[in-house]
Amino acid sequence: MIYFDDRSKARIRSLVHDYSGIVLERVAIRQLDRKLEEQMQMFGVASIPEYVRLLEDYGLNSRAMEELIAELTVTESFFFRNPGQFDFMTEVFLPEVTRTRGFEIPVRIWSAGCSRGEEAYSIAMTLKNFSGKFPEFKYSLNAGDINSKNLMTAREGVFNCRSLRDKLELFEARFGFALGEKDQDGNCIVSSDLREMVNFQRLNLKNISGLKVLAGSDIIFCRNVLIYFDENLRSQLVKEFFKHLNPGGVVFLGESECFPGDNGNFELVNYKNSYAYRKPAGIK
Repeated sequence: MIYFDDRSKARIRSLVHDYSGIVLERVAIRQLDRKLEEQMQMFGVASIPEYVRLLEDYGLNSRAMEELIAELTVTESFFFRNPGQFDFMTEVFLPEVTRTRGFEIPVRIWSAGCSRGEEAYSIAMTLKNFSGKFPEFKYSLNAGDINSKNLMTAREGVFNCRSLRDKLELFEARFGFALGEKDQDGNCIVSSDLREMVNFQRLNLKNISGLKVLAGSDIIFCRNVLIYFDENLRSQLVKEFFKHLNPGGVVFLGESECFPGDNGNFELVNYKNSYAYRKPAGIK
């Protein structure tokens, strides 16, 4: 067993922060030394200084950094977490935006920090339900995460019981269709039509210039992500979200999250004790 000294760990934390914006002290990590040693073995590295130098080269070859972040940021979620936000989408936002713009302009939605896909497929089910009532409704749904392993799981669309909680059953009953079919192990395989609705891609929120992919969004989900960033990056992201949202567009954060400072010109909307940050309709 290799034990990493405090100086080496501090350097690794600094590199991870520089690359991803993630403050590792805010991530619950068990057996950090063992996980770092496994990464060294994966890349055939014999010493800690050599592994640190490999991480330092992320500007030329980011694979080692990407694998480390994938190992350290494994997260769990579940379908229709904070259900009031999906109610707001269905009952308020989508009717308003289609009434104002008509059905010719697609509603553009992003799940930024989508983890393993539970959030993105919850959005897809919500859009499918709305499309059933309004067949002329058009949309695009993109979902991104920095963790490549999470994205692989999301694309496969197979979820175990930890993701399939009672809120999913409530929405399935309300919508009149299921997420997918159960296999012999009790896992749910997402239906092909829902999988085809989501465009999963890699997204590093620390890469500010790369956030232009969010331009023209009507809804941005960024839930339970900002808590892992420092104040400076959170403030930057507030400005970027505001810039890239269409007038009247909204950002959804996690239940325990809020924007720093003065909310960056967003209007705070409370719907069924769930919150959205809305960009005023008159601001481009």
